[in-house]
Amino acid sequence: MSDSRTIHISDIPALLGNWRAGSGALTVRLARAIEDAVHRGELTENSLLPPERRLADALDLSRSTVVRTLDLLTERGIVRRVQGSGTFVAAPPSKRVAALLPPPLRAYYQARALAAPNFAAAVFPSAQDLPRDALAFGESDLSTIDDPASGYAIPGLPSTRRAVAEALTALRFPTSPDSIIMTTGATQALSIAFDLILRSDDVVVVDAPTYPTTLDMLRRHGVRIVSTRSDAGVVDTSTLARTALRLQAKMVVVISTCNPATGTTIPDTDRVPLVRLAEKGIVVVDDQTLADYHRGTPARPLAVLHDHRNIITVGSYNKVYWGGLRVGWLRCHEAMTESLTWVKAKTDFGGSVPSQVLLRKLLPHHASITALRRRQVRERAASVRDFLAVHLPDWTVEGADQGPSMWIRLPLRDTADFVSYAYRRGISVGYGGMYRSDGGRSSHIRLALTSDLGLIAVGLADLQSAWNAFGPKRR
Repeated sequence: MSDSRTIHISDIPALLGNWRAGSGALTVRLARAIEDAVHRGELTENSLLPPERRLADALDLSRSTVVRTLDLLTERGIVRRVQGSGTFVAAPPSKRVAALLPPPLRAYYQARALAAPNFAAAVFPSAQDLPRDALAFGESDLSTIDDPASGYAIPGLPSTRRAVAEALTALRFPTSPDSIIMTTGATQALSIAFDLILRSDDVVVVDAPTYPTTLDMLRRHGVRIVSTRSDAGVVDTSTLARTALRLQAKMVVVISTCNPATGTTIPDTDRVPLVRLAEKGIVVVDDQTLADYHRGTPARPLAVLHDHRNIITVGSYNKVYWGGLRVGWLRCHEAMTESLTWVKAKTDFGGSVPSQVLLRKLLPHHASITALRRRQVRERAASVRDFLAVHLPDWTVEGADQGPSMWIRLPLRDTADFVSYAYRRGISVGYGGMYRSDGGRSSHIRLALTSDLGLIAVGLADLQSAWNAFGPKRR
């Protein structure tokens, strides 16, 4: 056990940062900030926190708020209280899994913290089933690069931007190359849009559930996040629009096609209220990251209904091709391209040239690759359903049965403790609460379908074993 050190009250503001930003009760936000400092390693095991009253004074809070925060952190195993001595950090991050927003998504992005089989990350782990000729990169490919020899092309290689624009146009999304900015994925595309448009204390309305990384980026911008409830997994766009107008939101972020948790898609007839928001001055970001998994007639992106300067569309090829490709895109009105490119240039002078060349070679195979991926996840979803019906009949699959993951309800008020328990036993699943903007409880887990059938079978058996050994199994 490491030696105890005392955290001085003057260090608290720097350790916690702009902890009041974001959404949720003060206790939730403060607990999240303390927990984050522990996970960063800035609050180490056995660190002694300042007394409750001094902490309350330093943070301009009531003592009761601080007490409730420490109670919450104690329940989660983040801190421990010793009567007569004070409150101490319970354990270093490498020894603790349970947290206010528990693993595995947080743990998945920590070095050397991967659990296998892994049901948390809905990305295909290998490019072996992609066309081999398209994955070859040789000297002849360098001669096709139509950009300065430096390789710095901030919005992307012109030939790749043309290829992406042509691919989107073929999918009933008319697009000009001048409207495309190449990125490393949808996360970078969202970051560029947020950096340009948002300021601290702006209101941003999101659909629920949504990507945890999107919520994390919004919290870092210090905005107020407001989520709208969904009906059977599909967002009520009329309610969302009324909420955004009532709160004078600066931005709305929606996943209009293939929600990452439920797999649901907003019907074309329900997309008009979102377009009207853009026409009234609210920026609408349409996340199309998983749109390739939507079966049947492609749903129309919002910008198809009105190519308005306040509609920004983001997407990625990493989810449907291979996670290691690291190529995505941002599509905007041409009037916005220069401003968004300028923001990108602050942190990135251009994406990987080989990745963009490989994408250009893969895009002619897009239809066959997406057909393969859809077939793979359908087969794996059927396998999971069959297993649950026999071995875990009190687990309920919900959602639209589309996309690279499944949204499963467990007979628990909150699955956080089970997710943590399973992780400690070497099996990683997604915690449903991480897809909520308020950090509240969730009865769901998300189970990715991107591992092969053999690994999924092993993982399901491990999940069943963990569930059988897990103690509290009632709501």
